[in-house]
Amino acid sequence: MIVLGNIFLAIAALIFLLACNLIYFQTMPGGDAAVGYAWSMILSVLAFSVCLLVSIAIIGGQGGFGWVGSSTGARVVLVLLGCLVIVVGNGFFMMNEYPSDLPDGLRKIARMLPAALPILLMASAAILLNFKYTEIPAPVFKIPVYASLFISALGVVVIFWGNLQNAAAVMKSNGDFNDKIHQDHLNQIDTTDLSKDMVFLFVFTDANQDRDVRERALAKIKTRPDWQEELVRRLQNDWAPEAFNFLASNEVDDKAQFPEAVRQGVLIQARLIRENIRQCRDAYDLYAGKFTWEVERVLRTVDRFQGMGVDYRPAVQEMRNALDEPTNFEKPKLVAKEILDKWLKKH
Repeated sequence: MIVLGNIFLAIAALIFLLACNLIYFQTMPGGDAAVGYAWSMILSVLAFSVCLLVSIAIIGGQGGFGWVGSSTGARVVLVLLGCLVIVVGNGFFMMNEYPSDLPDGLRKIARMLPAALPILLMASAAILLNFKYTEIPAPVFKIPVYASLFISALGVVVIFWGNLQNAAAVMKSNGDFNDKIHQDHLNQIDTTDLSKDMVFLFVFTDANQDRDVRERALAKIKTRPDWQEELVRRLQNDWAPEAFNFLASNEVDDKAQFPEAVRQGVLIQARLIRENIRQCRDAYDLYAGKFTWEVERVLRTVDRFQGMGVDYRPAVQEMRNALDEPTNFEKPKLVAKEILDKWLKKH
């Protein structure tokens, strides 16, 4: 087994020399050739790591890590963690993945590590593979092992720190983007001309909106004296889905004028669903969650006006039938169908 371990170390040494040639004596090409260069480096790192790990496994099998840990279980855990750190850290440095904004001094040191670290790793493995640790001074094998672990751990720390910085940057970017969207919504509410475009504010009154956005939209809408009549009018044309956005989450002052208009709106929504399905070209257009938003808001609205002299079941059934509109491709299982089936069974 020791001979086999040495063979794998020799192969690792050859791979290391090929990798050094790529890192230090070849310029990173441009265009399509860069992909081939990158894959050569990736395969070199993977092959080197595999050969090194095989040698380490043989060392472990020969009892070469008896000096690690106070028990067999602790020894196995520590050796496995050490291997993980070494493989990740060495791969990090060999792939030159250190931060681009390193100071010149640190950059020069990092530039040397793809050559120095693998040599330390192979030297450590060679010592433990060919000599019994009980027969040689501890510093002879411990210094290269600890030095390898320390350098590899630095690479792992840099990777972890870089990921934290990237995550923080993404969170900040998302936060800034969300803040901008939020302010854009408030600005749109403030600048909307109610005499012509009140319908565009209905979406901001839905229960899923931020509280200040929703309250501002509602206050703005109710400054128009005939805002309820406008809702009724929108229920009776192709803007019905927008009216349902409002009615699903908000009460009206004069409920008596809405029941029949709501029924007409449900039928319009059914027609719009049919037309939408006819326009779908493939499964990416007609996905499982499609129409869920519209159906949920229609049903929430209908439930608000139940028992006011209008039977909504036929209109809701028509909306359910619309979801069965045939297509020339295999339709997904629409969640909206399940929602409507549940409502129809209950009513």
